[in-house]
Amino acid sequence: MSLNNRGTNNKKNLFIFAGELSGDLHGSRLITAIREIHPAWHMEGVCGPSMRSCGVSGPLQMEDFEVMGFTDVLLNFPKLYRQFYFLRDHIIRNRFDCVILIDYPGFNLKLASALRKSGYAGKIIQYISPTVWAWGKHRIETMSATLDLLLTIYPFEKPHFEKSSLQVEYVGNPLREYLSMHKYRDEWKNEVKINARANNKKLIGLFPGSRKSEIKRHLPLMVQAAVQMHAAFPETIFGISQAGLEPIVLPKNVPDIFFVVPKQYTYELMRDSTAAMAKSGTVTLELALHHCPAAVVYHLSTLNRIYAKHVLKVSLPHYCIVNILAKDHIFPELIERKCSADSLCSYVKQLYRMSPERDKSLAGCQKITDLLNIENPSTMAAEAVAKLLC
Repeated sequence: MSLNNRGTNNKKNLFIFAGELSGDLHGSRLITAIREIHPAWHMEGVCGPSMRSCGVSGPLQMEDFEVMGFTDVLLNFPKLYRQFYFLRDHIIRNRFDCVILIDYPGFNLKLASALRKSGYAGKIIQYISPTVWAWGKHRIETMSATLDLLLTIYPFEKPHFEKSSLQVEYVGNPLREYLSMHKYRDEWKNEVKINARANNKKLIGLFPGSRKSEIKRHLPLMVQAAVQMHAAFPETIFGISQAGLEPIVLPKNVPDIFFVVPKQYTYELMRDSTAAMAKSGTVTLELALHHCPAAVVYHLSTLNRIYAKHVLKVSLPHYCIVNILAKDHIFPELIERKCSADSLCSYVKQLYRMSPERDKSLAGCQKITDLLNIENPSTMAAEAVAKLLC
């Protein structure tokens, strides 16, 4: 049946799982887009604040699943184990027509496999592909056996599945959609009280992460580098992004040059920063789309580093998604033992000043903007879901 016949298909019951804030945001946009096509469809799931604001709820909350890295998973394993089997049984007992799993691949792919082994006959969709292009190519076979549809957000991912039987659709990256929808507030600096002390100052953004473990690892390093940067360039001030619920606590005795920026002004901070320091992850792509050159910190705990190197055998020419997309080194990467305040400051200086490094970084940001040129990814994802179910 054509997707133009909106709302005329039989009612479907969907279960949507988001295990972290980014997945919750993607889920909320997907829910909105699905309702535009099929307003009568019922949806519930594991939700965070964005999905709950859409009126969707479920037996567990996203906040119960927010862990990162091998160490966090190990420490939280008993709780995750209980939640895993509770969700499996809940989905089977309620006979959902479709399960949509968003990102969070370590958990989601195991859940998909457990559902199939328990006799679940509904459709299973993974929205956002695991990084099989970096490691874990063996996952492709498992995904082909358990999933009905994979929705990818990067254009280079689909070819990795060409030899498999899995249906794969590239729907575009939702970040472009979020940026186009964001209503930038020019007066945001007044509300954060930056303008009171910042006449003729240049802003540099610090993006240490949203989780407690990320902030603990990255913020002290970034603050040290920022203090060095300010000594060399006294006109600089620094906005620290508070990306999650975890409060930002500055080290003692730091100069009065730092401002904590609430989450709602994250994109304003990116837009108005001359350069940035950022932990590796989606935030680097957001910075690139704002044309803000960034030095990227890729720092793991000792246990996570050993696991990635010797178990996962991760070996890539680039670790930052911006550099992977560009196939070039446009954002400098500080990997593991190279993560020092001196080296981080040195890279930020290059990006801050008019220099060949800054010019190359800005040109790379434009390349990324042109590459991710699909403007309605959530709608495309929703239509792919509807086509599978109708």
